[in-house]
Amino acid sequence: MKKVEKKEAVVPEKANQNETNIAILAETLFLANLLLIPIIPFLVLLYLFRKFAHKPDSVAYNHLRQTLIASIFAGIFIVIIVAIFYFFSSTSAAITWTIIITYLTCVHSVFVMLGIYGLSKAMAGQTVKFPLIA
Repeated sequence: MKKVEKKEAVVPEKANQNETNIAILAETLFLANLLLIPIIPFLVLLYLFRKFAHKPDSVAYNHLRQTLIASIFAGIFIVIIVAIFYFFSSTSAAITWTIIITYLTCVHSVFVMLGIYGLSKAMAGQTVKFPLIA
């Protein structure tokens, strides 16, 4: 009979509590930027990102970077594209408003789901990489 060796599962290292708290704060600010009040949480994210830029391999930096990039993309997709569509179409047409509202609902929901995913990873003390925008 052959002797079978058991291989242990590789578990990623957990971040320390301070880094985990900063990561949770970053994801919370990202969601607040999307759902509550825009711009103010983004400015706090920018401040925290600059503050933790000296530790690029930390969990806190990872989450701050991801949320900052996602906030910039959300601003582009939600504000600028809708503004372009609004100004280059007939604003009295019902189809224009149907397209704008549908677009906003879909794009906004995607960014909220990314924020919830990132928040769950931050609470677990793990790094995150948002698909397509990271």
